[in-house]
Amino acid sequence: MKKEPSEWIHSWCDETQQTDLPRVLLVGDSITHGYQEQVRERLRGVCYVDYVSTSYAIDTKMYNELVKNFVADSGYALVHFNHGLHGKHISKRSYKSRVRKLLAKFSAPVVLATTTFVYHEGNKRVDGAWMKRVRERNEAMRELSEEKGYAIDDLFAVSIAIPKEKRYVDGTHYTAEGYKIFSESVAECIKNNLK
Repeated sequence: MKKEPSEWIHSWCDETQQTDLPRVLLVGDSITHGYQEQVRERLRGVCYVDYVSTSYAIDTKMYNELVKNFVADSGYALVHFNHGLHGKHISKRSYKSRVRKLLAKFSAPVVLATTTFVYHEGNKRVDGAWMKRVRERNEAMRELSEEKGYAIDDLFAVSIAIPKEKRYVDGTHYTAEGYKIFSESVAECIKNNLK
């Protein structure tokens, strides 16, 4: 287990006493944090959308307890899981094992999102070290999808198609227009998988 220089947790749950519509949970990292508000707007009248996003890696007790307890706190009809851009030290085998173990504790159906493309700062060169992990994690997600029957939301493909002018200079994050593109994909995926 390795901590990052700073660790953070963001979450929000709207209209928590309402039961007239299904409730969906977005679990993720800063990419999820970036698109969650627009997803909520796109799904208004379809479902209630909660989210929890964090920098803690999946090999930490904090992450596992946080996500497990968040999922158990409400009767979610669906969990959209997108958490691949933290814990660079975690191997594919360990990442896949930890995701499998965590998701087994969920009572709700799950959609697995693939991890997004990463450039070096300036968006001119691919971040080779991170992209190795991104490819491994996306392979792990597809393998888990085949093994367990989880649906896939291919946010990696979405991220490749987003032009550089809709990305922040850090090479990882996006402008509001970039997150709008993600929100379209995530909202459509949730609609298609909500039972």
